[in-house]
Amino acid sequence: MNIYLDIDGVLLANEHNAANYADEFLQAVLAAYPDSTYWLTTHNRRGENRTKEVLAPHLKPETVPLLDKIKPSVWNEMKTDGINFSEKFIWLDDDLWQDELKVLERHNATDNFILIDLQKNPNQLKDIAEII
Repeated sequence: MNIYLDIDGVLLANEHNAANYADEFLQAVLAAYPDSTYWLTTHNRRGENRTKEVLAPHLKPETVPLLDKIKPSVWNEMKTDGINFSEKFIWLDDDLWQDELKVLERHNATDNFILIDLQKNPNQLKDIAEII
């Protein structure tokens, strides 16, 4: 199964702080899916990869090397451009555009999207890490 991760609003609660349990979440995801975890974030758009420089200052030192295991994705206008719909996947993001929802619906994949809402549930990553 492929895992697609956003950063802002998912792994980072804001520009100064990691989300609660971001380290534990990343460790759990990469233990379960070490070869099929992908960035799907504006920090990795069109193949550009700035994810480590964005996340490293906010994570525990032992988590930072794990970021190298996460593969970049290539997408243009919509994040769904970077998803391989021929394989099982989970996509975690704090936002879903209407056009992206339509793409998910077309592929019968709306259940593969997990909306992250750290305002509503600051410990949401912990909850997901326990079941992933």
